[in-house]
Amino acid sequence: MNLIIDIGNTTCKFAIYDCNNLIFNDKTKLESDAVIKMTKDTAHDFDVKNCIISSVSLPSEPIASAIEGLSGAVMTLRDDTPLPIANLYATPKTLGKDRIAAAVGATVLFPSASCLIIDAGTAITYDYVKDGSQYLGGNISPGIDIRFKSLHDFTSRLPLITVPHPTDGFGLTTIEAISNGVLTGIIYEINGYIDAFEKKNVNSRIILTGGSSIYLSKKLKNTIFAEPNLVTIGLNRILNYNVLKEN
Repeated sequence: MNLIIDIGNTTCKFAIYDCNNLIFNDKTKLESDAVIKMTKDTAHDFDVKNCIISSVSLPSEPIASAIEGLSGAVMTLRDDTPLPIANLYATPKTLGKDRIAAAVGATVLFPSASCLIIDAGTAITYDYVKDGSQYLGGNISPGIDIRFKSLHDFTSRLPLITVPHPTDGFGLTTIEAISNGVLTGIIYEINGYIDAFEKKNVNSRIILTGGSSIYLSKKLKNTIFAEPNLVTIGLNRILNYNVLKEN
């Protein structure tokens, strides 16, 4: 069994994979004690052999130490971790671990395709995998919550929206107007990326993931493949790749 720990900007996600099959999925709050406890409990409950930790916020060392007695590998995803695809990013030290993991996850789902990965989280990231073998970079845009917060913080009277209330067409209240403006703008932005990508890539796949995808998936083009577990799929692939290299 493989334990996948994905520590993001707002939550920590846990997954258990038996080979390539996801058999457990959960998350906990972004606090070191809570993450360590769930790490120990999950490793015990599922008789985990190997583990990979990916973190963009909390330090990974205390978490790895909590399960150092595993019979297999306990590894942390770093910028120099061997990958099953070529990483052509010019500054790998600054590349978000969730982005490269999602890129690898795309190659698991569509092994030979050119993929545009859209991760709608705190930020919206657009990442490009060519022919299932090369990561060619991507772009970063403000996410839904950042846009709502910016409208509130940089104006004197606009309210802070935490749960969008979009309507069709134009809003008849300020809440609706902000919800429509932010979400419609993001949808036009994403559809623009999709159109440009599909024109340049014949064998193309569009993959949507991330916590905010629930607000977007029904409004986007029907060519999109939604996969909420894309990052853990990629992390599991990276873990298996490194375990096999060692053996």
